[in-house]
Amino acid sequence: MRAVRIHDDLSLRVDEIDDPRPGPGEVLVRIEAAGVCGTDLHILDGMIKPDPYPMTIGHEAAGIVESVGESVSIATGTPVAIYNKIFCGRCEQCLKGRTNICDNEPEQLGFNRDGGDAEYVVVPEQNAVPVPSGVDLATASVLTCAGMTAIHATKLSGLRLGDTAAVDGIGGVGILVAQAAARAGARVIAIGDSEDKLDLAKTHGADDGVLVDTPESYETVPERLRALTEGRGVDVFFELVGTTQTMNAGIRSLAKGGRFVSTGYTDQLLEIHPIEFILPETSFVSTVAATRLDLQDALMLASMEALTVPIAGRYPLEGIHEALDALRKRAVLGRQVLELTN
Repeated sequence: MRAVRIHDDLSLRVDEIDDPRPGPGEVLVRIEAAGVCGTDLHILDGMIKPDPYPMTIGHEAAGIVESVGESVSIATGTPVAIYNKIFCGRCEQCLKGRTNICDNEPEQLGFNRDGGDAEYVVVPEQNAVPVPSGVDLATASVLTCAGMTAIHATKLSGLRLGDTAAVDGIGGVGILVAQAAARAGARVIAIGDSEDKLDLAKTHGADDGVLVDTPESYETVPERLRALTEGRGVDVFFELVGTTQTMNAGIRSLAKGGRFVSTGYTDQLLEIHPIEFILPETSFVSTVAATRLDLQDALMLASMEALTVPIAGRYPLEGIHEALDALRKRAVLGRQVLELTN
């Protein structure tokens, strides 16, 4: 089969490799769509290092169950979205529903285990989540990362009806966070680096927008957000950019008792005095990926047309470099997907 593989020299190639076969408790999924995520750039740049190389990248995938191993109940032919965090289902965290931080199975598709940018992938049955009627597989693939991450972050934020939420970074995840926050009953202020992105956010749940077209613009974000909130600041700041400047701006934009929600990966430091959290009793909330239930919720919301994925580009598997180049240039309005024909 064809698969997009990252090698130890950080080169990315579409290779021909052996078809995988499902073992007991596993399913073989024929991939029809795979989302292209900013985290893939971190892998390509060496910030996240697979072990071992080479590895098939891709942690957003959806397709059709092609065959199954022993002791599997899901039927062949079932359309599924692939939950990318491998989990045991038995440890303390899994029993609490926190499958994203399982104690015993710290594997993740496309991070340290062959992922979904391929014609086929094998996963445990519990990672194959049936796609409800009315949700196309391109949308489902994006929901396996961006969508479920948005749901997870919104849940952990403690967002309440009537709150004001700022969403910093209107990319593939941010556009879904804006929708999730709006559905939760918040007034949403989008922060983006182009008017096009702010316009997109306003058609997907945002009420206001703040333009940050230069890195220095973030110095004025706290005062601009306070101007939009009669001086009080925002109740929740969803941080999706991950620079020292953007993180500091977010913390300084909070209302008293507000929550700063850090989502995504960064190699930059948060440099701020603890007193800036202590005096206003604000909170730092960290999130990583999402739970299997969050993915189910994202799929359900999509089936109700309460969560929509703007698809900005569709590419064949061999178009992965073009898709990643567009992402690196921050020129993507929404999310890109690879569409496979077998």
